[in-house]
Amino acid sequence: MKRDMKRWLLENDKVRVGVTEEGGHLGPVAFRTERGEIAPMHVAPWAGETLSPDIPPILQILQGDFFCAPFSDSDLIPDEDRPHGTTANDRWREVAIRDDRLTLELAKRVMGAMVQKHLHIRPGECMVYQQHDFIGGDGALPVGHHAMLRVPETVTLSFSKWLFGATPPAPVETPPAGRSLLGYPQRFEDLAHVELADGSVADMSRYPTLERHEDLLMVIADPSLPFAWSAVTAPEHGWVWFSLKSPRTLRGTMLWLSHGGRDYPPFSGRHTHVLGVEEVTSYFHLGHRASVEANAFSDRGVPTALTLSPDQTLSIRYAFGLVTIPPQFESVKAIEAHPGGVLLRGNQGLEVFTPCDLGFITG
Repeated sequence: MKRDMKRWLLENDKVRVGVTEEGGHLGPVAFRTERGEIAPMHVAPWAGETLSPDIPPILQILQGDFFCAPFSDSDLIPDEDRPHGTTANDRWREVAIRDDRLTLELAKRVMGAMVQKHLHIRPGECMVYQQHDFIGGDGALPVGHHAMLRVPETVTLSFSKWLFGATPPAPVETPPAGRSLLGYPQRFEDLAHVELADGSVADMSRYPTLERHEDLLMVIADPSLPFAWSAVTAPEHGWVWFSLKSPRTLRGTMLWLSHGGRDYPPFSGRHTHVLGVEEVTSYFHLGHRASVEANAFSDRGVPTALTLSPDQTLSIRYAFGLVTIPPQFESVKAIEAHPGGVLLRGNQGLEVFTPCDLGFITG
């Protein structure tokens, strides 16, 4: 099936971002910098191809970032069984739009909740701001943002303070469909020392480190932080992509390392150099049921679902952006609040300021 999708577009002096009507995927996403336009977000290599109609919309569209509710397998909602739920597969309709701001409403309710998507950009900022509101509804729901980068080189990964890291209970892929190379399950305290299935250790703070694999790992943010961040540094190309969130709303960051490890359609071994930096409240990718039942995270006091209430609105805020960096800026060591924005601190005392509305997250 070939999809000729409608999409909305917001654009200013620093950002160009589109949103698809079907699935609400962000794309194209481009940042205008003094070094020219930089477009770091991933678009699936099968974009524009005619695919089998049994491939769900989420994979047909796959690009940029999309919001998942429920995150991963939808195995509890009676009328929804597509991966990552209605929000990532179904149609959104326009409520209001102007040059810098867009409000959409999901055509179908999720667990009784009306869902609205608010997207905005600000002059002079290489930032994209998103808010998803669940108005009403009832029940526990795992959620997450599914941002994806197409990395142009070996990048470095860094995060705000986290409590622990883990891999899922079982490998993501097994032969002949594909292959995973990490050890499953495991806990780790340092991304630079993660065990592989063969017993060796790999530095997973860099990607790609391994070849022809499909793997997942997750770090749980410290909920006491005023805000949490994830950063991907591409030193040869001179940029950092970063995201901001509340660690009390989106509890963990799941890394999807998709580097040629799936041999079935539409991946077919060609989905390479893709890095998912997915800010979630979920029990890995194991689905709605696994996230609302007792699991290894909830047993440690880490919530893996949010709660919808008939008389309340649940709001989930998230932002991502891009900043150019000087030579020798190899990785982000810290992202700190600074008047008018945030300061990214790197190695060797290097630092870069970028304007943004941090109050959107912390307020």
